[in-house]
Amino acid sequence: MPKTYAISDIHGGNQQLIVLLPALNIQSDDTLIFLGDVIDRGVNSKGVLDTIIHYQTLCHVILIKGNHEEMALGAVHEREYLKYWLKFGGIETLQSFGVTADLQGLKQIPFTYFKLLKSAIPYYETQDFIFTHATPLPHLPMDEQTDNSLRWRFIPLDGQNAHISGKTIICEHSAQKNGKVYHQNGLICVDAFDHGDGCLTAIEVTQMMIYQAFLDGKFNIHTLKPH
Repeated sequence: MPKTYAISDIHGGNQQLIVLLPALNIQSDDTLIFLGDVIDRGVNSKGVLDTIIHYQTLCHVILIKGNHEEMALGAVHEREYLKYWLKFGGIETLQSFGVTADLQGLKQIPFTYFKLLKSAIPYYETQDFIFTHATPLPHLPMDEQTDNSLRWRFIPLDGQNAHISGKTIICEHSAQKNGKVYHQNGLICVDAFDHGDGCLTAIEVTQMMIYQAFLDGKFNIHTLKPH
């Protein structure tokens, strides 16, 4: 039976990604969903993009647009966007390509990588799940969500109600600490703060299996406990 995996914010952490992906034992009929923010902050955004491009030849790959993809694409055309992007991780991305940390350097990145970023979609929906980058507003159908709710909205401090669709939301953006996976009211956040704590997380949604690769070489597999 085909499986569906979703992977949290990678933020240039290709070292963890190339440990995590082989452990999933991806088959050609599986779906691999990258929940956005695959670039910036970490040291090897180019390597992450190369890894994603490679897996596009192995299985069905979906890239969700995160706020960092939004910033990177906007930086090509708007100078203010460029300043903002560089401040929040764009410099590290450009360094991974060996180009200067400015607009000229950004335009030297091969089109293949921009093509991948431009292919990112706002969200992905199945019969039982909705995959997004950030935390969608619970009272709005997905086709009425804003760019802010899809890419920038955090989980409210007091939690949030189940989504109007009745489906389980799989998201990231709201970083958890110490490898924690947030699971409450039909919302699962798999962002375990890879760019901070060095924990990259994947979830297989059929059996609710959690796979985590740590920067220090540790690896963890466990079942997500129901809430």
